Parts: sequence; C-alpha cells; structure tokens
Amino acid sequence: MKTPITFLICSLMLTLFSNCATSQFDKNPSFTITEAKYQDWIGGKPGSKGTLVTITFAEPIEDNIQFDSIFFNDRSAKLSLDSFNEKKMIKGNFSTSNSYDKIIIMDKDPKKEFGNEVPKLTKKSPFQLSKNECVISYNIKNKKHYFKLNTLKKGKTIIYP
Repeated sequence: MKTPITFLICSLMLTLFSNCATSQFDKNPSFTITEAKYQDWIGGKPGSKGTLVTITFAEPIEDNIQFDSIFFNDRSAKLSLDSFNEKKMIKGNFSTSNSYDKIIIMDKDPKKEFGNEVPKLTKKSPFQLSKNECVISYNIKNKKHYFKLNTLKKGKTIIYP
C-alpha cells in the first residue's frame, strides 16, 4: 500500500518542480531581439579557441535593464554590452583555450610548487539546453530575470591572426 502512495507523491513533486523550471523564464521581455548567433573562433596564440555568442537588439535598451550572464553549451559567461552601426548588442565569450602562458612547477616537494597559480574553473550552466539555445540573465530593479532564446544560428568561424 505504501508503494503506490509513495509513487504518487514522487510523481506529483516531480511535476511541480518541472513546471517551476519552465515558468522561471520571461515570456515577453522588454527588449526585441533581431539577430542571435554563435561563432567559433580560433587564433592569437596556439591552442587559443572558443565560441562567441552575439545578440543584437531592434531598439535601444531601457536604462533599467542590466545584462548579467549568458548560459550556452552547458557553460556560462559574463555579458558585455556593445554597439555596432548604431545597433546595441550583447556578447558572451566562451573560451575553450588549452594554452597556458604561466610556467607550472611540479615537484614532489610541495614547498617548491608554492608560486603556482590555481587554474580558473568554468561555471556550469544550471539549465538543460539544446545546441541552438541559450539563456540570458538580466536584472531589472535588482530582480533577476531569465529569457530563453532557442533560435541561435551558427555563424562563420572567426580566425584571428
């Protein structure tokens, strides 16, 4: 008798939590997106590569909106606000570089490794997203908002000299 009741309660809780996850996204944000794309990039130093996500807006962005982070491909990055040809856009850069300029000292004596820097860890995304989806995090009057965008297009690879 306990098994069906436990199953029913678990199913009910799972349904409630899954509905909460989809309702956390804004359906009608106060900005209009005209273009959203992601581009792989390579270049600069050997082993230097990553992905750049660019989102362009139709009209000026309200002053009370502060863009924070973007979640894409199971990773997150800080957003930067930019403009090009009088169009406002936000960009998120996801570096996947494996080059490391610093010299790392490896020794069985830990005292000799004292000057080594700790590598920067990337933050994982809390959202389950498919390949062409991203989530934008932004603040309005100190309240966190999320907008899910599922129409990212793949752009040409950028090659830096």
